[in-house]
Amino acid sequence: MENEYLLDESLGYQLFQASRLMNARLNQNFSDHGYTLTYEQWQLLSRLYEGEGKTQRELAVLIERDQAGVSRLLGRMERNGYIYRRLEKENKRTNHIYLTDWAKQVKRELNDLALATIEEASEGISEQEKKAGQLFLEKVRNNLGSS
Repeated sequence: MENEYLLDESLGYQLFQASRLMNARLNQNFSDHGYTLTYEQWQLLSRLYEGEGKTQRELAVLIERDQAGVSRLLGRMERNGYIYRRLEKENKRTNHIYLTDWAKQVKRELNDLALATIEEASEGISEQEKKAGQLFLEKVRNNLGSS
């Protein structure tokens, strides 16, 4: 008998579903605490918490998204008071992205909400299972050519 592809049992589908559910829960947790922030915006914010002044292009590479998509995300984040853009003096077409004072003030709470989401998703999973899962996912990423 030939192997049959079963969508619900496939690795890709299960990874996608787990990711989708975690992202949705994080979005809900942010919203429940009054933050207009999505998982995609949280990725950008996290990279800016690591170091401000990155360009849109640098951020796009860091979160593995196209520049147009990152531009839209940054526009929403700017309207919602998380970031501001500053034009580079030498090249007026290049913006550097910075955190607002408010975004710096709420860093701890946003971080705690992200950690709480991970904790909820990890309920009933031992540390050994988490480490094995992380190693597994790292190998999948390496096999497919992403770091």
